[in-house]
Amino acid sequence: MLRMLCLVMLVLTGCSTLRVSTDYDPATDFSDLHTYEWMPAPVIRTGDPEVSYNSLLESRIHSAVDGVLQARGYRRSSEAPDFLLAYHVNIDKKESVTYINDLYGYGPGWGYGPGYYGGGWGYPRTEVMVTEYKQGTLILDVVRAGNRQLIWRGVATDYVYADDTPADKQENIRNAVAEMLAQFPPPPKPKEK
Repeated sequence: MLRMLCLVMLVLTGCSTLRVSTDYDPATDFSDLHTYEWMPAPVIRTGDPEVSYNSLLESRIHSAVDGVLQARGYRRSSEAPDFLLAYHVNIDKKESVTYINDLYGYGPGWGYGPGYYGGGWGYPRTEVMVTEYKQGTLILDVVRAGNRQLIWRGVATDYVYADDTPADKQENIRNAVAEMLAQFPPPPKPKEK
């Protein structure tokens, strides 16, 4: 049983937990976007010190987004920017439930029976593991400066670990932002014939 538990934990830790999705207005011509500016930081009053206004978090997000956009030729400008950026952060407490049984996929009835090891009829056992964790969500919005309309949104969710160092936190944000912005701008609409 211990071997099976170790295998499950190895598989879970080897998988990436980062999930990214995007949405956008297909009527928008993204090719005319060249300059941007950040909107004022959101006022977050959750009571959670990890999320409530945190200038360290804001700095990490700005640094990661600015780095990706500027590497692609976008320029930050407070004078008549083409688009504005805003972010939102949320941390939720979650539970993961894992069921581990002695059946190993062979159907009912196979398990450890009295006096037997490995085979024979017996009563299979199921163990339940409940793990609590925190899941962070970062939302990045691109807003047309002229009319303040949302034209693109990226959402990244990942586990949040309490023992992450500041360098780990910066790297996690960089990874999330890079994956989100890999889909910005969206591909241009095909020209109609």
